[in-house]
Amino acid sequence: MSSPYTRQYEQTQVMTSSGVQLIVLLYDGAIQSIELARQGMQTNNVNDKGRFLGRAISIVGELNSVLDFERGGEIARSLNRLYDYMMTELVQANLRNDPKHLDGPLRCLTTLREGWRILAQQQTELVAAGK
Repeated sequence: MSSPYTRQYEQTQVMTSSGVQLIVLLYDGAIQSIELARQGMQTNNVNDKGRFLGRAISIVGELNSVLDFERGGEIARSLNRLYDYMMTELVQANLRNDPKHLDGPLRCLTTLREGWRILAQQQTELVAAGK
């Protein structure tokens, strides 16, 4: 259970982040939730498994729902297919109680997160440079 100070810090972090940084935070949340769901599966903790898979599914669903197909073109369509794949695998992990179904989504999210993290870093550097 997180402390009130941790929750306050997290709220402040979200409220002061750019759009790109928020995407990184969402990826962080999804990755952490999948790892915690895996732990729940390995320890036969059905409540944790369900709670954290539900959280990961919600985050991936939110990432999918904000895709802009008009401006994003093929990239948005590719991300949509990737998010659909992740959702399917997360649901299968839950239904089958099989942590192997978490591997693909975890790899995808980790790779995507790194790309967004680099973009956020570049954005921060540009702002700091006054450009």
